[in-house]
Amino acid sequence: MSDVHVRCLQDNKERILGLWEDRCLKEVASAASAGTLALRNSIPLFLEHLCEALATNRNMDVAAVTSHVRESLRIGKLHGADRASNRSYQLKEVIFEYHILREVLFEVLETQGLLPKPARDMVLDSIEQAVNDAVVEFSEVHANIQQKFFDTLTHDLRTSVAVARMNAQVTLKRGDMAGPAIAAQNNILISLNRLDSMIKNLLDGSRIRAGERLCLQFTNCDLAVVIREVVEEMRMVYGPRIVAVSEGELHGNWGAEGLRRTVENLITNAVKFGAAETPITISWDSGIAAIEVTVQNEGPVIPEQETPRLFQQFRRATSKDTSTPPGWGLGLTVVKGVVDAHNGKIHVASAEGMGTRFTLEIPSAPPPGLNHAMNPA
Repeated sequence: MSDVHVRCLQDNKERILGLWEDRCLKEVASAASAGTLALRNSIPLFLEHLCEALATNRNMDVAAVTSHVRESLRIGKLHGADRASNRSYQLKEVIFEYHILREVLFEVLETQGLLPKPARDMVLDSIEQAVNDAVVEFSEVHANIQQKFFDTLTHDLRTSVAVARMNAQVTLKRGDMAGPAIAAQNNILISLNRLDSMIKNLLDGSRIRAGERLCLQFTNCDLAVVIREVVEEMRMVYGPRIVAVSEGELHGNWGAEGLRRTVENLITNAVKFGAAETPITISWDSGIAAIEVTVQNEGPVIPEQETPRLFQQFRRATSKDTSTPPGWGLGLTVVKGVVDAHNGKIHVASAEGMGTRFTLEIPSAPPPGLNHAMNPA
């Protein structure tokens, strides 16, 4: 590339920066919230890097190309990280800033009669790469900020719920309350337990979204006792339509807390999407190699093509139960995560006259070779 192009950019660098800055202040809403130095940020470095690329691109060996790519990546990430730290900036504004820079560069070079195809291509390639790098960094920084906020929020919520639950339990143990007051305290405890379960669903949903396998605490237990406890709690919320129809025991080594929330989520889902005031039945059966737990409702059929999407995060169908507030679309995602942590399976059957049936198939023995310690929440 001719040295003329390089000298043109070097001689006009302040003019380019000034034109770009003026247009950004007029056309990019969030630019006004940044001072001149913060607004320019990595753009001077980008122009220097572009000059170097225009001067040496024909003579670069492999090492030089590698160094050039690394420096380009650093500059793009620097710009993306800076914009992500400004709460006003949106991703589309980061992209638009580079769009303005491209137009300013072309304008300056064209007025000098210095924009042959090789120079144009080099400018376009450099800006395209810078946009890509800035967008990736901007998105990653925002994702990290959101995750930190989410972790802090859920931790604080669980702490508050734990304190409220402890006080409710202490009040119940005083023994000087009348029947209605005791019933009210029990309802408070049930509601707090459900709130804690919802927060755990959020935490587990976050782990699943990050590609992690849920890590559960496996213990010897009678899962039938756990299921009956859940049924009784759900009856306090939804009434006598929640019915356990099995009586046998289910002894084994499982993640009892995870399966408790799984049954809670399935019952809640059955209420939301089943016909109003119809029974929700919960049954279980013990086999040699695995147990089965089934939750069934009556009501609309789930189309077969919809079944694979039931367990996607944040997917919510239209609820038939208008008295129940909409959830976060995480319940079935967490159900699948818990079942996967047991190396189990989940089956869905839905047909006219039958309603919809979710069946958990959980191996009787814990998965081999897994770390069964509970993840700290």
